[in-house]
Amino acid sequence: MHRILSIAAAITVLAAGAAAAWFFTHHPEPEVHRLSVRETAREIAYLPHYLAAALGYFEDNGLHLSLTTAPRGIVDPAQDKAELYLTPLDRLMVDGPVAFAALTGKDPNFLLGREAKPDFKWENLKEYTVIGDPPDTVGEVALEEILRRLELVPQTHVTIIQHLPVHLRVGAFLSGTGSFIILPDPMAAYLEKSETGYVLVSLAEAGEIPSRVCAATPEFLQTHPDVALGYCLAVFQAQEWIAQKSPEEIAVVAAPFFPYLDLETLTRVIARNKETRLWAPNPLVEENAYQNLQNWLIQSGELPQAVPYHQAVEPSFAREAVEGGALPVPQQ
Repeated sequence: MHRILSIAAAITVLAAGAAAAWFFTHHPEPEVHRLSVRETAREIAYLPHYLAAALGYFEDNGLHLSLTTAPRGIVDPAQDKAELYLTPLDRLMVDGPVAFAALTGKDPNFLLGREAKPDFKWENLKEYTVIGDPPDTVGEVALEEILRRLELVPQTHVTIIQHLPVHLRVGAFLSGTGSFIILPDPMAAYLEKSETGYVLVSLAEAGEIPSRVCAATPEFLQTHPDVALGYCLAVFQAQEWIAQKSPEEIAVVAAPFFPYLDLETLTRVIARNKETRLWAPNPLVEENAYQNLQNWLIQSGELPQAVPYHQAVEPSFAREAVEGGALPVPQQ
C-alpha cells in the first residue's frame, strides 16, 4: 500500500509539472504595441511622457514607443509616419488628430529680456518690442491675454513680432531684433547659460490651459482603445511621480532627454516649472481649461468660431485612467 501511494504521489507531481510547463509554453504573452511618437520639439513641457518612458511605465502597460522630434517644430499627420503626437492643443482645433491626454495645465513659455531685471513687471513692456509666437499659437494668445488684463493693447502699446518661423526666432533675437522674446525651456535655459537672455516672468500667469497634449487620429483611437488607455495610465503615474519627487530626483531621471543641459541647470529648470505648476496633475483635458484656451483664441481673432470640446478632445481614456487611480509610485 505504501508503495502504491508513493507511485501515485510521484505521478501527481509529474502531472503538475507537465501542466505548469504546458501553461508557460502555451500561454500567450501579453501583446506589446510598438508605436512611433512625433513631438513638435524637445520641451520640458513634455516631461510626463519622457519620465513615463524612462521609468518603464509605458512598458508596464504594453507599449513600446519610439520618439522622434519634428525638425522645424511642426508635426504633420499627413506626412509624419507616427501614431501618436506630442503637440500644442491649438494645432488640433480645426481638423485631424484629437487630444486624449493632457501633459500640461499651463503655458510653458517665459518672457526673456536682454538684461536680468529682478523687479520686472508686465507693465514694463509698454512701448517695447517682443518676439512672440505665430499669431494662432498657445504662447502668443497667452501673452496677449496677459497684456489685455493690464489694458495694454497688443500692437498698439506693445509691438509683437509674429511672422518669424519657429526655428528662426532665437537667431533673430540674438542678432538684435526686439527687446524681449517668449521661449519655453530648455531653450530659455540655453540663453540664460550663454548670458544672452534672462528669464523675467512666466506666461503660466495667464491661467489654466491644456497647452501640451498627446493626440492621435479618431480612427486610431477607435481601433486601438487599449493603447490610448495604456498611454493615459502610464502618463498619470508619471504625473504622480513628478508631484512626489524633488527637482533633483526628477532631473537625474530626465537627464538623458536633455543631453545639452548639465544636471544643475536641468534641476533649476524643473524647479521653476514645478513652481509655476506647469505639468497637469492628471491626463484629463479639463473642459473649463479647454474653454479658456478657446476664448483666448477667439478674442485674439485667431479662431473664427467656437470648436466644441468633444470635436477636439476625446476624454474617455484619461477619465477611465483617473477614476481607476494611478499605481502607487515606487519608493526608490
